[in-house]
Amino acid sequence: MADFTFLRPLWLLALPLLAVLWWLLRRRTMARQIGFPQIAPHLLAALTIGSRQTQRSYAALLVLGAAGLMVVGVAGPAFRPAPSPFLQETAPLVIALDVSAGMENPDIAPSRLERGKQKIRDLIDLRAGGRIGLIAYSGSAHLVMPPTEDPTVLLPFLEALEPGIMPRAGQRPSEAMKLAETLIADEENPGSVLFITDGIDPDDIDRFPTGGAARVALIVAPDGGGSEVNRWASAADIRTVDTTVDSGDLRAVNHAISSSLARAAGLSGKMQDDGWILAIPATLLILLWFRRGTTLYWMLLLGVMAIPPRADAGPLADLFWTPDQQGSRAYAERDFGQAATLFADPQWQAVAMMRDGQYMEAAALLEPVQTRDAQFNRGVALIRGRDYQGAVNAFSAALTLDPLDAEAQENLDLARRIIAYLTDARQGDKEQIDNADNAPDDTVEDQAGNQGQTTQITEETGLSEDAAAQWMEQVQTKPADFLKSRFLVENAANSEGVE
Repeated sequence: MADFTFLRPLWLLALPLLAVLWWLLRRRTMARQIGFPQIAPHLLAALTIGSRQTQRSYAALLVLGAAGLMVVGVAGPAFRPAPSPFLQETAPLVIALDVSAGMENPDIAPSRLERGKQKIRDLIDLRAGGRIGLIAYSGSAHLVMPPTEDPTVLLPFLEALEPGIMPRAGQRPSEAMKLAETLIADEENPGSVLFITDGIDPDDIDRFPTGGAARVALIVAPDGGGSEVNRWASAADIRTVDTTVDSGDLRAVNHAISSSLARAAGLSGKMQDDGWILAIPATLLILLWFRRGTTLYWMLLLGVMAIPPRADAGPLADLFWTPDQQGSRAYAERDFGQAATLFADPQWQAVAMMRDGQYMEAAALLEPVQTRDAQFNRGVALIRGRDYQGAVNAFSAALTLDPLDAEAQENLDLARRIIAYLTDARQGDKEQIDNADNAPDDTVEDQAGNQGQTTQITEETGLSEDAAAQWMEQVQTKPADFLKSRFLVENAANSEGVE
């Protein structure tokens, strides 16, 4: 409460006016009650004409009290920072999928593991562009894909995950947590970790690291994982969610992740408007006015006010909701196109546009906003819109505003690598077209350097997003075989390190 403030303090000037009205009303009421002390109160009440005036005075006091609460609410009381609109767009989520033998249990159709994979695919669609990475673990943990802005690239590898490719048996999420923390340690925005599992080895509960990134666990087991999961959740401060046949579990997971991110960091510098809370006591006061003798006119008026207008209700919604509030309601209903037209805040409007696939429009909206966050996120929108040179310019602008921004520098380097890769690819296509006119007896060397030759997988070999895309295009083998080989090498290297 040390940061308590009012976002629109000028509205508080209406409070003295309400106080004057209350004083005049009270003075008028007291004047009626004084004047006949010699008459017994019960006789005075029987002889007095117009006693309903007192009831009307009480009704007016209720209205004044509700009006006072509404004035304070409109003034915008705020005591907590508002989350940045781009926080969830840029903050990484690392999914740690349990690939132990027990996950093949078919008690949750088609199996616990397949249900977990289904939930991952649904979560990718639900987050609509949020950065997602994937870790597979059993007795050991292995990186499948680092956090990427195009999570669909990990789907072929997700389908290949099965207990047979894991080099070590067990169920040790502590290993996955350690690996996940190395992935998000250098991120500017706080990250979160989602475990999809049916349980935990009891001995691993004490090994699990405490503190650090926010963590949530989706339990794909009919009994909620049993007492071991409860102990794990309590000891490691993990929010657990039981799987459901619908998307209710994913909405709970996404809400828990968003709440953790809002608490952790990534704040926009603005304060959260919590004035809506005062609408509850104000409504309760007005409800006391519903008694015998209230005119139909006032009942109809209050009834219209009680109907919550839809986000697209037009002039009626404008009477009760600010444009940003209307946009927030449409955004919560996942009507991103409508939200983009309702938001007045350019950053929130750009978020809605990006969720709606309007990447270039979002970039154009952010271009005149000369702040580091706006230019950085303009670069993100341009990359998603495949305008890589524009993204280079945007990230360069962000670095000009904040030369120490490591994340902007990393994304600038990535955009330049993409441009270089596309340039080389186009040049290669041109050379193939030029060589197409060679005579049938000509010999053409189609390998330069060590391209096309056998590549050995070592413990230093990582699977970046670019490497994954190139591998999927060039390597004629199953993803499961590739992952199994790499996991074996990594496990052997880690075992040697321990010894």
